[in-house]
Amino acid sequence: MKMTELMMKAGGSWRRQWLLMGMLALLSGAVQAEDTLPYDRVSFVVSAERAVENDELTATLFAEQSGQDTAALATTVNEAISWAMEQAKKQDTVDSRTLAYTTSPVYREGKVDGWQVRQSIELKSRDSEALSGLLGVLQEKLRIQGIDYSVSTEVRRGVEEELITEALTAFKRRAAQIQANMERGEYRVVNLSINTPNNGGGFQPRMMAMAADAASMPVPAPTLDSGKQTLTVTVSAEIELARN
Repeated sequence: MKMTELMMKAGGSWRRQWLLMGMLALLSGAVQAEDTLPYDRVSFVVSAERAVENDELTATLFAEQSGQDTAALATTVNEAISWAMEQAKKQDTVDSRTLAYTTSPVYREGKVDGWQVRQSIELKSRDSEALSGLLGVLQEKLRIQGIDYSVSTEVRRGVEEELITEALTAFKRRAAQIQANMERGEYRVVNLSINTPNNGGGFQPRMMAMAADAASMPVPAPTLDSGKQTLTVTVSAEIELARN
C-alpha cells in the first residue's frame, strides 16, 4: 500500500476521534449548564387537620366451648352463633357477618387433653343505641371480644376532600411567603405529594357495663361514648426560587 493512502486513512481516523471528542464536550457543557440553572430549591411540609366525631361502631363477639367431644362442642357453638345472627338481623340498622371458626387442641402436660371450638361474629352500625341494646341481648350466649368506634368511609372521604383543599391553600400561602422573604421574582413547583395517613383505626370507647354472671342474671347493655379522632392531610412540597 502506498504511503499517501496510509496517511489518508490515518487522517480519517483522527478526524472521527476529534468529532467524537467535540460531541462529548458539547454534551458535558449542556449537563453543566443544566446543573447550574439559576434556581434555589426549598422543601417544606404543610398540613390541615380536623377533629371528627366517630360515627361507626364495630363490635366483635364470640361463642366458645371446651371439652372432649368436638361434635358436641361444635353443635353448641353453631347454635349460639345462629341464634346471635337471627337476633342481629332483627335490627335494620346493624350489619352483621360471621368471622373465623376454629377448632384448637387444649394441652395439658404436653399432651392433648381436649378441644376448644370458637367462632366470632362482627356487628357494625351507626346507631349506637340500637347496637348497644343488641349487645345486651347477645351477651346471654356470647362474649364481647372488642368494641371500636371509627369514622365511616363516606364521612372520611368528604372530610379529606375538604382538608386537601385547605392543605393546598396552605401550600400556596407558604410558598408565596418564602418567595417574598427571599425576595425572589417567582417560584415553580418541583415536587408535590398529598398524603392522607388516616388508616381508619378505631377508637376504643368507654364501656360502663356492670359485671354480671350471665348464668344467673341478664347482662346489662354497655353504655358507649363515641369520642372523636383527628383526620390529617399533609402536603410535602419542593419549590425552586428564581435567582434575581
